[in-house]
Amino acid sequence: MDRDFRRVVSTGLYALVLASAVACQKTQPAPASAEAAVPAPPTRNAPVATNDPDVQAAQLELAAGHASAATKIVMPVLRTKERRSPAALLVAARAASEWNGWTLVRALLAFEPWIDTMYAGEARELLARSALERGEAREARQHAEASLRAESPPTARAVRYVLLARALDRLDVRDSAASYYLKAADALPAAREWLLLRAAGTTSDGKAREKFYAGVKSPAARSRIAYTEAQALERFRMDLAAANAYEKLGDMPSAYRLRLVNTADPAVRAGARAGLLGYLQREAKGDDLERGLAVLDAAFPRLDPTSELLAARRAAEGGVPSRAASGFRQVPPTMLTDADMIAWGRALIASGRPTEASTRLAKRKFSAATMPEAQYVRGLGLVRAGKRSAATSALQRVVSAYPNSKEAADALFLLGDMASDVNRDRAARDLFGRSCVHKPAGVNSDDACFRAGILSFVLGDAARAAVAFDELPKRFPSSPELSAAEYWAGRSWDKAGKRELARERWGNIVTRDPLSYYASLSSKRLQEAAWAPSAPVISQSPHFEATVARAALLRELGMEVEERYEYEGIEDEAATSPGMTLGAGLALLERGEVSRAIKLGWRAVYAARAADGDGPEDERGYRLIYPILRDSALIARSRAQRLDPAVVAAVIRRESSWNPSAVSSAGARGLMQIMPRVGQEIARSMKYPAWDPALLFDPDVSLELGTSHLRAALLAYNNLPRALAAYNAGASRVKRWSRLTGASDPEVFVERIPFVETRDYVRIVMRNAEMYRALYEFPPK
Repeated sequence: MDRDFRRVVSTGLYALVLASAVACQKTQPAPASAEAAVPAPPTRNAPVATNDPDVQAAQLELAAGHASAATKIVMPVLRTKERRSPAALLVAARAASEWNGWTLVRALLAFEPWIDTMYAGEARELLARSALERGEAREARQHAEASLRAESPPTARAVRYVLLARALDRLDVRDSAASYYLKAADALPAAREWLLLRAAGTTSDGKAREKFYAGVKSPAARSRIAYTEAQALERFRMDLAAANAYEKLGDMPSAYRLRLVNTADPAVRAGARAGLLGYLQREAKGDDLERGLAVLDAAFPRLDPTSELLAARRAAEGGVPSRAASGFRQVPPTMLTDADMIAWGRALIASGRPTEASTRLAKRKFSAATMPEAQYVRGLGLVRAGKRSAATSALQRVVSAYPNSKEAADALFLLGDMASDVNRDRAARDLFGRSCVHKPAGVNSDDACFRAGILSFVLGDAARAAVAFDELPKRFPSSPELSAAEYWAGRSWDKAGKRELARERWGNIVTRDPLSYYASLSSKRLQEAAWAPSAPVISQSPHFEATVARAALLRELGMEVEERYEYEGIEDEAATSPGMTLGAGLALLERGEVSRAIKLGWRAVYAARAADGDGPEDERGYRLIYPILRDSALIARSRAQRLDPAVVAAVIRRESSWNPSAVSSAGARGLMQIMPRVGQEIARSMKYPAWDPALLFDPDVSLELGTSHLRAALLAYNNLPRALAAYNAGASRVKRWSRLTGASDPEVFVERIPFVETRDYVRIVMRNAEMYRALYEFPPK
């Protein structure tokens, strides 16, 4: 992240840059909304002398923190033989390294004859970094050793020691790795303690490790000693001791893994299996559950049916559907209860195999008690498989055969959803209405109330709509749709001519839920200014400067794990010292650790309220909750595409929380979460001279391509909610949703989006935009 926010030089002539190499390496403080920066250690990126004006310009962009802009400028230079100089190649490689274009770095430098005779070994250093990032440890060792043979400044040599140590570490050349970690520790005091831990992790002698640990004093690094020791014990084949160490740390999957690997005794293995199964059932959650199941599967590829059934049940309960589905498949059918079969069906649907789910459930004879749920899950599978006719028949049977079950309520909801998809609005409204008032209620009955109300509203029956919306909070007081229902109850009563009831509903939302999308809409309906926090600037805190600088150095050394621990240390200190919360949040924000800063922002906002139950909010925290980074670039790109910068900031806040390294489950990347295929198409239209999907992690590229993509959606629809929905879910879906009854009203369009994720996305982005307008002053167009 630090590379993306690095601003060392922002203006000036190339001659001034040449004269200011030392000044370029100073850290410059920045406010929460600025392009925060902590520069790299003074080991590379010293200006390269050249007469080529494009290479000069590329260096200026690179020094200002705009690596992708530098790439755009310098890559065309390399296509001309006369201009393809060592200086141009080195600047191109530097730029590519800043946006993680490590394959390009290798292509640019690996076969050049001058890399050992020019620029003090920097080309070899870049090649070593490239090899490490690409997982080529032997190649990294070769380049790191060559870089150390060049005459270079002491700090540069220290960084290269770390590169070589990391390569040797991966190659399991332990003593040499430890030696180079120690050399680097002596030369880099700021990173010394973490390098001592690295050295300890490659040292087989326990007493020697203890000496290294004795030199570790800072709380953040000391907290990792026990983990380092456990990992060292495992590395040096002291597996039982390592297992005990992991158990003390609470890492039971690792403890069981090592114990099972190191025993062939059937009785011992049986005991360990029983213990692991007990742990999975009683304690394991989330990632530990998945890891524990993986240990079980690796140690016992063919579990006995009873153990397999226990594992499958736990996987189903714990949200690991693919493992649940595979586990149930291994168990003899006679051992599976009705509940197991239903859990298997749900796991198959969640794993993307709905047809198999419906087929298996159809073959089973369920008891009278479990038949309603089994038939509903079968119908759900048919819906997900796109078999509308069969799904309709199955769900109608649930409603008619089991009218007093909660599954009947959910079957009515699915039937209403299918009817709505084909614009049978009156039928859908009636089905949703029946689900809404059904006793007992189903899982989706609160949503059914809301949808019945929306359909009544668009069908012109405002009074019926208002009654449906008012029913939701009475029947479902904890529903997440309370504010939505109350807002639309207000619109419905207003349309029915009962203005006072409408104003009452809207006023309730503004008072109860002032940060919501619906509070913003309600304020507009009431012709009142929406609630907005004051926007005081958060003061810098020198307390965290050393920690932040150390974290920046660790990032440059490729020690991202240790960097993360430093940031965790800042969080931990803020938790124990409430007065430092805002300062800690700002320090994290300036390093791009936005998710951590947001967490501390909320803590600061509600700290006073938590103290006495009725204290005022600390509104400075909202600057952390709704940050802006790279503000000048964001404003420039927004204006270039005729977009509201507040909307672009709101999209980034929702898409990635300002993390340029974010990757979605679908593969979208960067600040504005662009799919590689889409990014490549836009980049091609903009005539990018080089393309690599890694460019999407560069904030400048993400802003350029993302704002272009958003602008295209806005031009296509001339309507912000539809443009946002298209950005999130794709144009083809928005075209279909736009044909729904009432969708010409932008607010109705939002509510009729059938995808919960996209509906919430549009709501949140639009509310975020309001907060950004309140907190920041954007310059006029």
